[in-house]
Amino acid sequence: MDFFFDLPWRCWVLPGLLVMAWTGLWWGSRRARLWFAGLMPPGAVVIILLGLSEMLSPVRPQQQGEPADLSARISALGSGPGMLIAAVGLLTLVVGTALTITTFVVETTLMVRRHE
Repeated sequence: MDFFFDLPWRCWVLPGLLVMAWTGLWWGSRRARLWFAGLMPPGAVVIILLGLSEMLSPVRPQQQGEPADLSARISALGSGPGMLIAAVGLLTLVVGTALTITTFVVETTLMVRRHE
């Protein structure tokens, strides 16, 4: 749990924007709200995959023609922008899944109440 609280503020921008957009869509159409809620988790998975691909991309050698050292590749795996992108994607996945579940529960409840 400390992992989430130790992240810099930049990691919380995308989940915060998603919450603000989701809140604003409650005054919009139901179709837009359901599309937004349905596409949030897959979009977060894409962000995680982008971060992982950046983390696992090969380290560029210092000099031309010299192959990348394996120890340099291993030490560079946990640092750099790939880890930050994957962390933002993970936060977005958690927030997006919670908002999707909330949206579907509320919309189902409203649909049942309309048909009674």
